Amino acid sequence: MRILVTGDEGFIGKHVFNDLRHEQGYGYLVEGLDRPDDIGDWVGPSGMFAKHYDCIIHLAAYAALRDSVDNPQKFWDNNVEKSKPIFDYCRENNVRLLYASSAGAHEWWRNPYAITKKVNEVQAPPNSVGMRFFNVWAEENSRPDMLYRMLQENTAKYITRHKRDYVHVHDICTAIFTLIPSHFKGHLDIGFGEAIPVMDIAKAMGRDLPIKEDTPGEPDSLCADISQLTELGWYPTINIVDHLKGHDSTQLAT
Repeated sequence: MRILVTGDEGFIGKHVFNDLRHEQGYGYLVEGLDRPDDIGDWVGPSGMFAKHYDCIIHLAAYAALRDSVDNPQKFWDNNVEKSKPIFDYCRENNVRLLYASSAGAHEWWRNPYAITKKVNEVQAPPNSVGMRFFNVWAEENSRPDMLYRMLQENTAKYITRHKRDYVHVHDICTAIFTLIPSHFKGHLDIGFGEAIPVMDIAKAMGRDLPIKEDTPGEPDSLCADISQLTELGWYPTINIVDHLKGHDSTQLAT
C-alpha cells in the first residue's frame, strides 16, 4: 500500500510518518510532503499526484486557534483552499483519505480555525475520515503554543477554567493505523474520552498562574466521544493525569 502523509514535518505528522515507516514490513510504502511552495506542484503531470496513492493522510494545516482570530484569511487559504486539490484527487481516484479535522468542528461557529475544519468536513470526498483531534500532547517536540509545552517551559502567562480532553500523540498514531484499513467513513472524535480541568494540569506540573476568565471563541468544556473508534478495536492507552503522577509505564513511540 502506497501512503502519502502531508505535513510530515509537523508535530503530529512527524510521529505518524515515522511510525508508519516502521510498519513498512506490513506492506506500507510511505512518502511525505510538507508545505509545498505552490499548490499546483501537487497536481501537475510531474507533481506528487502523478503517482497513484492508495491512502493519503492529510495533516498539513495551520492549527493555532487564537492566531486564526487575528488572521482568518491566512487560515482559510491554507486549510481550505490548499486542501481542495487533495480532496479532488481522492474523489476522482477513489483514494482513501484520512484528514485532520478538530474537536472545534463540533461548535464550528466559534472561531475561524474551527470554521475551516467544518468546511473541510463538508467538502470531503466519500471515501474519507475526518479525524476530530482533541488536545494532543507529548512530552517533547510539541508546538510552542500547546499548553503542555508552555507549562513545561514555564512560558504560560495565565490559565483558564476550561476542561479539555488530552490525547497523547502515540494514541493518535494508533488510531490512524486502525482507520487506514477500516471501512469507516465520515468523521469521528479522537481523544481520551475524559474532560480534565486545565487548572489541574497546571497544578500537577507545579505552576501557579493567574486565571483568565474571558477567552473569546473557546468552549468551556470539550470531551471526545470515542465510541466509534472503540467499536473498531482502538482504545487510548496514555492518561495525562496518570503520567503526571508518575504512574504511566507505557513505552512511548518516538
